Amino acid sequence: MKFKHTKIREFIKKAGASARKHGMFEKGDRVLAGVSGGPDSVALLFFLLEIKEAFRFEKVGVAHLNHMLRGEEADRDQRFVENLAGRLGLDCYTATRDVPLMAKQEGLSTEDAARKARFSFLSSIRKEKGYTRIALGHHADDDAELVLMNLLRGAGSTGLSGIPPVREEKIVRPLIQCTKKEILRFLDLLGQGFVTDSSNENGLFLRNRVRNHLVPILEKEYNPGIRKSLNRLADICKEDNDWMESQITARLEQILLNTEDDRVVFDLAGFNSGHPAEKRRLSRWAIRFVKGDLKRISLSHIDSIRTLAATGEGGRSLDLPGRVRVAKDKNTLVFKKETLPLRELGKQEKRRQKRL
Repeated sequence: MKFKHTKIREFIKKAGASARKHGMFEKGDRVLAGVSGGPDSVALLFFLLEIKEAFRFEKVGVAHLNHMLRGEEADRDQRFVENLAGRLGLDCYTATRDVPLMAKQEGLSTEDAARKARFSFLSSIRKEKGYTRIALGHHADDDAELVLMNLLRGAGSTGLSGIPPVREEKIVRPLIQCTKKEILRFLDLLGQGFVTDSSNENGLFLRNRVRNHLVPILEKEYNPGIRKSLNRLADICKEDNDWMESQITARLEQILLNTEDDRVVFDLAGFNSGHPAEKRRLSRWAIRFVKGDLKRISLSHIDSIRTLAATGEGGRSLDLPGRVRVAKDKNTLVFKKETLPLRELGKQEKRRQKRL
Protein backbone atom coordinates (compact mmCIF):
# COMPACT_ATOMS: atom_id res chain seq x y z
CA MET A 1 0.00 0.00 0.00
CA LYS A 2 1.27 3.46 -0.88
CA PHE A 3 -0.13 6.50 0.89
CA LYS A 4 -0.06 9.90 -0.78
CA HIS A 5 -1.42 12.19 1.95
CA THR A 6 1.34 14.51 3.18
CA LYS A 7 0.69 13.93 6.90
CA ILE A 8 0.69 10.17 6.41
CA ARG A 9 4.00 10.35 4.56
CA GLU A 10 5.45 12.59 7.31
CA PHE A 11 4.52 10.06 9.98
CA ILE A 12 6.05 7.16 8.06
CA LYS A 13 9.17 9.20 7.32
CA LYS A 14 9.60 10.15 10.99
CA ALA A 15 9.21 6.59 12.27
CA GLY A 16 11.40 5.29 9.45
CA ALA A 17 14.15 7.75 10.36
CA SER A 18 14.05 6.51 13.93
CA ALA A 19 14.30 2.90 12.74
CA ARG A 20 17.35 3.75 10.65
CA LYS A 21 18.98 5.84 13.37
CA HIS A 22 18.88 2.98 15.86
CA GLY A 23 19.57 0.19 13.36
CA MET A 24 16.30 -1.56 14.13
CA PHE A 25 16.01 -3.66 10.98
CA GLU A 26 18.14 -5.61 8.53
CA LYS A 27 17.50 -6.92 5.05
CA GLY A 28 15.53 -10.17 5.17
CA ASP A 29 14.03 -9.56 8.62
CA ARG A 30 10.91 -11.43 9.61
CA VAL A 31 9.13 -8.94 11.87
CA LEU A 32 6.59 -9.98 14.48
CA ALA A 33 4.35 -7.08 15.52
CA GLY A 34 2.88 -7.17 19.01
CA VAL A 35 -0.67 -5.91 18.40
CA SER A 36 -3.05 -5.28 21.29
CA GLY A 37 -5.68 -3.66 19.07
CA GLY A 38 -5.11 -0.22 20.57
CA PRO A 39 -4.11 2.77 18.43
CA ASP A 40 -0.36 2.52 19.05
CA SER A 41 0.04 -1.09 17.95
CA VAL A 42 -2.39 -0.73 15.04
CA ALA A 43 -0.43 2.28 13.77
CA LEU A 44 2.77 0.25 14.19
CA LEU A 45 1.37 -2.55 12.04
CA PHE A 46 0.42 -0.26 9.17
CA PHE A 47 3.81 1.46 9.40
CA LEU A 48 5.61 -1.89 9.14
CA LEU A 49 3.56 -2.90 6.10
CA GLU A 50 4.33 0.43 4.44
CA ILE A 51 8.10 0.13 4.89
CA LYS A 52 8.26 -3.62 4.22
CA GLU A 53 9.48 -3.19 0.66
CA ALA A 54 11.92 -0.35 1.38
CA PHE A 55 13.50 -2.18 4.33
CA ARG A 56 13.30 -5.52 2.46
CA PHE A 57 11.47 -7.48 5.13
CA GLU A 58 10.81 -11.09 4.28
CA LYS A 59 7.64 -11.15 6.34
CA VAL A 60 5.44 -9.27 8.81
CA GLY A 61 3.34 -11.24 11.29
CA VAL A 62 0.96 -10.38 14.12
CA ALA A 63 0.92 -11.63 17.73
CA HIS A 64 -1.71 -10.92 20.37
CA LEU A 65 -1.93 -12.08 23.99
CA ASN A 66 -5.24 -12.14 25.86
CA HIS A 67 -4.33 -11.41 29.50
CA MET A 68 -7.76 -12.41 30.88
CA LEU A 69 -7.94 -9.12 32.74
CA ARG A 70 -11.02 -7.46 31.24
CA GLY A 71 -13.47 -10.27 30.50
CA GLU A 72 -15.50 -9.75 27.32
CA GLU A 73 -13.53 -6.61 26.47
CA ALA A 74 -10.31 -8.66 26.27
CA ASP A 75 -12.04 -11.23 24.05
CA ARG A 76 -13.30 -8.38 21.86
CA ASP A 77 -9.72 -7.10 21.47
CA GLN A 78 -8.53 -10.54 20.40
CA ARG A 79 -11.27 -10.84 17.79
CA PHE A 80 -10.45 -7.38 16.48
CA VAL A 81 -6.77 -8.25 16.00
CA GLU A 82 -7.58 -11.59 14.38
CA ASN A 83 -9.99 -9.91 11.95
CA LEU A 84 -7.50 -7.13 11.17
CA ALA A 85 -4.69 -9.61 10.46
CA GLY A 86 -7.04 -11.68 8.31
CA ARG A 87 -8.08 -8.64 6.28
CA LEU A 88 -4.43 -7.76 5.71
CA GLY A 89 -3.48 -11.33 4.82
CA LEU A 90 -1.06 -11.72 7.72
CA ASP A 91 -0.29 -14.70 9.91
CA CYS A 92 -1.75 -14.11 13.37
CA TYR A 93 -0.69 -15.87 16.56
CA THR A 94 -2.85 -15.58 19.66
CA ALA A 95 -2.80 -17.09 23.13
CA THR A 96 -4.49 -16.66 26.50
CA ARG A 97 -2.71 -16.29 29.84
CA ASP A 98 -4.33 -16.12 33.27
CA VAL A 99 -2.40 -13.05 34.39
CA PRO A 100 -4.33 -12.58 37.68
CA LEU A 101 -3.44 -16.14 38.71
CA MET A 102 0.16 -15.66 37.57
CA ALA A 103 0.46 -12.46 39.62
CA LYS A 104 -0.85 -14.24 42.71
CA GLN A 105 1.39 -17.29 42.31
CA GLU A 106 4.57 -15.32 41.64
CA GLY A 107 3.93 -12.44 44.03
CA LEU A 108 3.92 -9.85 41.24
CA SER A 109 1.80 -6.80 40.60
CA THR A 110 -0.79 -7.19 37.85
CA GLU A 111 1.22 -4.85 35.62
CA ASP A 112 4.46 -6.77 36.13
CA ALA A 113 2.77 -10.13 35.60
CA ALA A 114 1.13 -8.91 32.39
CA ARG A 115 4.42 -7.55 31.11
CA LYS A 116 6.24 -10.79 31.94
CA ALA A 117 3.56 -12.92 30.29
CA ARG A 118 3.52 -10.71 27.20
CA PHE A 119 7.27 -10.77 26.65
CA SER A 120 7.43 -14.51 27.27
CA PHE A 121 4.68 -15.11 24.71
CA LEU A 122 6.23 -12.85 22.07
CA SER A 123 9.67 -14.36 22.58
CA SER A 124 8.35 -17.89 22.25
CA ILE A 125 6.49 -17.07 19.03
CA ARG A 126 9.55 -15.34 17.60
CA LYS A 127 11.73 -18.38 18.19
CA GLU A 128 9.12 -21.00 17.27
CA LYS A 129 8.05 -19.33 14.01
CA GLY A 130 11.44 -18.04 12.93
CA TYR A 131 10.94 -14.29 13.29
CA THR A 132 14.03 -12.12 13.68
CA ARG A 133 12.50 -9.02 15.30
CA ILE A 134 9.68 -8.20 17.69
CA ALA A 135 8.22 -4.73 17.04
CA LEU A 136 6.25 -2.91 19.73
CA GLY A 137 4.20 0.28 19.58
CA HIS A 138 5.69 2.35 22.42
CA HIS A 139 5.85 6.03 21.52
CA ALA A 140 7.27 9.36 22.71
CA ASP A 141 4.49 9.99 25.25
CA ASP A 142 5.11 6.55 26.79
CA ASP A 143 8.78 7.42 27.02
CA ALA A 144 8.09 10.75 28.74
CA GLU A 145 5.72 9.12 31.24
CA LEU A 146 8.24 6.43 32.15
CA VAL A 147 10.97 9.03 32.72
CA LEU A 148 8.64 10.95 35.02
CA MET A 149 7.65 7.77 36.89
CA ASN A 150 11.29 6.86 37.38
CA LEU A 151 12.07 10.39 38.51
CA LEU A 152 9.38 10.09 41.18
CA ARG A 153 10.98 6.82 42.32
CA GLY A 154 14.40 8.44 42.65
CA ALA A 155 15.99 6.54 39.75
CA GLY A 156 19.48 7.19 38.46
CA SER A 157 20.53 8.08 34.93
CA THR A 158 19.73 4.60 33.60
CA GLY A 159 16.11 4.89 34.75
CA LEU A 160 15.90 8.42 33.40
CA SER A 161 16.99 7.22 29.95
CA GLY A 162 13.45 5.93 29.48
CA ILE A 163 12.37 3.23 27.02
CA PRO A 164 15.20 1.75 24.95
CA PRO A 165 14.48 1.96 21.19
CA VAL A 166 16.22 -1.41 20.77
CA ARG A 167 16.68 -4.22 23.27
CA GLU A 168 19.06 -7.15 23.09
CA GLU A 169 16.14 -9.56 22.94
CA LYS A 170 15.54 -8.41 19.34
CA ILE A 171 12.82 -5.98 20.46
CA VAL A 172 12.45 -2.73 18.48
CA ARG A 173 10.19 0.30 18.90
CA PRO A 174 9.98 2.26 15.64
CA LEU A 175 7.36 4.74 16.94
CA ILE A 176 9.46 5.85 19.93
CA GLN A 177 9.86 9.40 18.56
CA CYS A 178 6.24 9.76 17.43
CA THR A 179 3.66 11.34 19.73
CA LYS A 180 0.25 9.96 20.63
CA LYS A 181 -1.31 12.87 18.78
CA GLU A 182 0.59 11.97 15.62
CA ILE A 183 -0.44 8.32 15.94
CA LEU A 184 -4.13 9.17 16.27
CA ARG A 185 -3.95 11.56 13.31
CA PHE A 186 -2.21 8.87 11.23
CA LEU A 187 -5.00 6.37 11.92
CA ASP A 188 -7.69 8.96 11.34
CA LEU A 189 -6.25 9.80 7.92
CA LEU A 190 -6.12 6.10 7.11
CA GLY A 191 -9.72 5.69 8.23
CA GLN A 192 -8.52 2.81 10.39
CA GLY A 193 -10.29 1.97 13.63
CA PHE A 194 -8.93 0.50 16.83
CA VAL A 195 -10.13 -0.67 20.23
CA THR A 196 -9.80 1.12 23.56
CA ASP A 197 -8.63 -0.40 26.83
CA SER A 198 -10.85 0.65 29.73
CA SER A 199 -8.07 -0.18 32.22
CA ASN A 200 -6.16 2.86 30.93
CA GLU A 201 -8.52 4.92 33.09
CA ASN A 202 -7.93 2.87 36.24
CA GLY A 203 -6.37 5.14 38.83
CA LEU A 204 -4.92 2.20 40.74
CA PHE A 205 -2.08 2.04 38.23
CA LEU A 206 0.71 4.57 38.69
CA ARG A 207 1.21 5.02 34.95
CA ASN A 208 -2.45 5.98 34.52
CA ARG A 209 -2.23 8.53 37.33
CA VAL A 210 0.89 10.01 35.78
CA ARG A 211 -0.65 10.07 32.28
CA ASN A 212 -4.14 11.27 33.15
CA HIS A 213 -3.47 13.49 36.15
CA LEU A 214 0.14 14.52 36.75
CA VAL A 215 1.25 15.26 33.19
CA PRO A 216 -1.82 17.44 32.41
CA ILE A 217 -1.15 19.46 35.59
CA LEU A 218 2.50 19.95 34.64
CA GLU A 219 1.50 20.96 31.10
CA LYS A 220 -1.11 23.42 32.31
CA GLU A 221 0.62 25.01 35.28
CA TYR A 222 4.36 24.59 34.75
CA ASN A 223 5.55 23.68 31.25
CA PRO A 224 3.34 23.20 28.17
CA GLY A 225 6.22 21.29 26.58
CA ILE A 226 6.88 18.96 29.51
CA ARG A 227 6.65 15.84 27.35
CA LYS A 228 9.32 17.14 24.96
CA SER A 229 11.48 18.16 27.92
CA LEU A 230 11.25 14.67 29.39
CA ASN A 231 12.02 13.11 26.00
CA ARG A 232 15.07 15.38 25.72
CA LEU A 233 16.21 14.33 29.20
CA ALA A 234 15.84 10.69 28.18
CA ASP A 235 17.90 11.22 25.03
CA ILE A 236 20.68 12.93 27.01
CA CYS A 237 20.73 10.15 29.60
CA LYS A 238 20.78 7.48 26.88
CA GLU A 239 23.86 9.06 25.29
CA ASP A 240 25.58 9.51 28.65
CA ASN A 241 24.81 5.89 29.54
CA ASP A 242 26.23 4.62 26.26
CA TRP A 243 29.49 6.45 26.94
CA MET A 244 29.71 5.29 30.56
CA GLU A 245 29.05 1.68 29.59
CA SER A 246 32.02 1.83 27.22
CA GLN A 247 34.22 2.94 30.12
CA ILE A 248 33.03 0.07 32.31
CA THR A 249 34.23 -2.49 29.75
CA ALA A 250 37.82 -1.32 30.26
CA ARG A 251 37.41 -1.24 34.04
CA LEU A 252 36.14 -4.84 34.11
CA GLU A 253 39.42 -6.00 32.62
CA GLN A 254 41.18 -4.61 35.68
CA ILE A 255 39.03 -5.88 38.58
CA LEU A 256 37.05 -8.89 37.29
CA LEU A 257 38.59 -12.05 38.74
CA ASN A 258 36.09 -14.76 37.84
CA THR A 259 32.75 -15.43 36.13
CA GLU A 260 32.62 -19.20 36.58
CA ASP A 261 29.78 -21.17 38.18
CA ASP A 262 27.31 -18.35 37.46
CA ARG A 263 29.21 -16.05 39.78
CA VAL A 264 30.89 -12.69 39.34
CA VAL A 265 33.94 -12.09 41.51
CA PHE A 266 35.48 -8.63 41.78
CA ASP A 267 38.74 -7.65 43.41
CA LEU A 268 37.46 -5.79 46.48
CA ALA A 269 40.22 -3.20 46.64
CA GLY A 270 39.86 -2.47 42.94
CA PHE A 271 36.10 -2.13 43.25
CA ASN A 272 36.39 0.25 46.23
CA SER A 273 38.98 2.41 44.49
CA GLY A 274 36.53 3.43 41.76
CA HIS A 275 34.33 6.50 41.45
CA PRO A 276 30.83 6.08 42.98
CA ALA A 277 29.25 6.18 39.53
CA GLU A 278 31.65 3.50 38.35
CA LYS A 279 30.81 1.24 41.30
CA ARG A 280 27.10 1.57 40.53
CA ARG A 281 27.73 0.54 36.92
CA LEU A 282 29.88 -2.40 37.93
CA SER A 283 27.24 -3.59 40.39
CA ARG A 284 24.51 -3.38 37.77
CA TRP A 285 26.68 -5.28 35.29
CA ALA A 286 27.33 -8.05 37.82
CA ILE A 287 23.65 -8.37 38.80
CA ARG A 288 22.55 -8.53 35.18
CA PHE A 289 25.18 -11.21 34.53
CA VAL A 290 24.00 -13.55 37.31
CA LYS A 291 20.28 -12.68 37.27
CA GLY A 292 19.69 -12.09 33.58
CA ASP A 293 18.02 -8.71 34.06
CA LEU A 294 17.71 -5.79 36.47
CA LYS A 295 14.01 -6.12 37.27
CA ARG A 296 13.12 -5.04 40.81
CA ILE A 297 16.67 -3.76 41.34
CA SER A 298 16.52 -0.16 42.54
CA LEU A 299 19.10 2.53 43.13
CA SER A 300 18.89 1.86 46.87
CA HIS A 301 19.93 -1.76 46.24
CA ILE A 302 22.92 -0.62 44.22
CA ASP A 303 23.98 1.88 46.87
CA SER A 304 23.66 -0.82 49.54
CA ILE A 305 26.25 -2.82 47.60
CA ARG A 306 28.64 0.14 47.69
CA THR A 307 28.15 0.42 51.44
CA LEU A 308 28.71 -3.31 51.94
CA ALA A 309 31.93 -3.21 49.94
CA ALA A 310 33.32 -0.14 51.68
CA THR A 311 32.47 -0.77 55.35
CA GLY A 312 32.88 -3.48 57.96
CA GLU A 313 34.79 -6.73 57.98
CA GLY A 314 34.64 -9.62 55.52
CA GLY A 315 32.14 -12.41 55.84
CA ARG A 316 29.13 -10.16 55.38
CA SER A 317 26.45 -10.43 52.69
CA LEU A 318 23.49 -8.62 51.17
CA ASP A 319 20.35 -10.22 49.72
CA LEU A 320 18.67 -8.68 46.67
CA PRO A 321 15.47 -9.44 44.72
CA GLY A 322 15.63 -12.40 42.36
CA ARG A 323 17.66 -14.61 44.74
CA VAL A 324 20.80 -12.55 44.21
CA ARG A 325 23.28 -12.58 47.07
CA VAL A 326 26.27 -10.25 47.25
CA ALA A 327 28.96 -11.50 49.64
CA LYS A 328 32.13 -9.81 50.83
CA ASP A 329 35.26 -11.38 52.21
CA LYS A 330 38.70 -10.00 52.87
CA ASN A 331 39.74 -9.60 49.25
CA THR A 332 36.71 -10.15 47.01
CA LEU A 333 33.14 -9.06 46.32
CA VAL A 334 31.04 -11.94 44.99
CA PHE A 335 27.69 -11.76 43.15
CA LYS A 336 25.75 -15.01 42.89
CA LYS A 337 22.22 -16.13 42.13
CA GLU A 338 21.12 -18.79 44.62
CA THR A 339 19.09 -21.82 43.56
CA LEU A 340 16.84 -21.63 46.64
CA PRO A 341 14.86 -18.64 47.93
CA LEU A 342 17.15 -16.51 50.12
CA ARG A 343 14.70 -16.84 53.00
CA GLU A 344 15.07 -20.63 52.90
CA LEU A 345 18.85 -20.33 52.71
CA GLY A 346 18.74 -18.14 55.80
CA LYS A 347 16.80 -20.80 57.68
CA GLN A 348 19.29 -23.45 56.61
CA GLU A 349 22.19 -21.32 57.81
CA LYS A 350 20.54 -20.80 61.19
CA ARG A 351 19.95 -24.55 61.57
CA ARG A 352 23.57 -25.23 60.65
CA GLN A 353 24.83 -22.71 63.18
CA LYS A 354 22.69 -24.30 65.92
CA ARG A 355 24.16 -27.71 65.15
CA LEU A 356 27.61 -26.22 65.49
